[in-house]
Amino acid sequence: MSLHAEGAQDRSDGDVMNTEHTQPITSLGKTLDTSPERFGIMRRSDDIAHDAVALQARMKQDGYLLLSNLLDREDVLAARRPIVQALADEAQLEPGTNIDHAVARRDTDLYFRPDMAAQNPALKRLLYHAEGRMMRFFERFFGGGVRHFDFTWLRCVAPGKGTPPHCDIVYMGRGTPRLYTAWTPLGDVDLDMGGVMVLEGSHLNERLRNGYGQRDVDAYCSNKPDDDARTARGLNGWLSEDPVNLQRGLKGRWLTSPFAAGDVLIFDMYLVHGGLDNRSQRFRLSSDSRYQLASEPVDERWVGADPPGHGPNSKRGKIC
Repeated sequence: MSLHAEGAQDRSDGDVMNTEHTQPITSLGKTLDTSPERFGIMRRSDDIAHDAVALQARMKQDGYLLLSNLLDREDVLAARRPIVQALADEAQLEPGTNIDHAVARRDTDLYFRPDMAAQNPALKRLLYHAEGRMMRFFERFFGGGVRHFDFTWLRCVAPGKGTPPHCDIVYMGRGTPRLYTAWTPLGDVDLDMGGVMVLEGSHLNERLRNGYGQRDVDAYCSNKPDDDARTARGLNGWLSEDPVNLQRGLKGRWLTSPFAAGDVLIFDMYLVHGGLDNRSQRFRLSSDSRYQLASEPVDERWVGADPPGHGPNSKRGKIC
């Protein structure tokens, strides 16, 4: 079976993006039904990339925007190099392999490394420089001044299972809901390596928005003696650990795509999404960054010189 993304470009630089997959497409070890009724390739929005009104309409309709070459490929690869070097320095790569290929050591289970983002000036320039392509895109999209979260979610996903389906709102919903995630692959990501999958139309599900979408993962039960701000782990933000059953309940197709360095996937806070399993031998490197209008309220957990994130100081009591 061959799946091709609309607008995917051939690469001639020795690191060609592979749009073929040789193994079943899985998430959390579950094989996804790739029949046309259950599975599809994301629509690309390259044709409207400079039309803010059309972009906003497409975001409202689809809940996501997939843009080819929004970022300069060489700038993305420049941000990738310190990460693969750090992985090599930590002996996370398979000995004797080219570090640029990021072949994972066979026994590693590495996943989340935000510290590597904090120590990477090239990545910060790529994502946050005022005159950079990312920030200029969001200024055009919002039609006003933009602020970004100061925390960057950097993932070095070793071969293995992906991320359970969820919506971002439950992790960062204390500010404006008009907040968007930019998922940036730091290298080419074919279907065997996996990537982000989104559940078609899920951002429009009112039951989901008004139920699960009202959660705050850092809330704890102040009326329960075993829960307090020091020890409470909060609510689980995952919707399910079974993406196949979740799809049966919520309907819609799982959508994904091969991604190339320079592509960016931008999506709504209420869009159900998760990670495909990495069935390759290489690390899947990516970043999540968040953007909103500067004039609107911001979630205090993710801004400042040392954002508190999901730490103890971010807990909020509630009556359960």
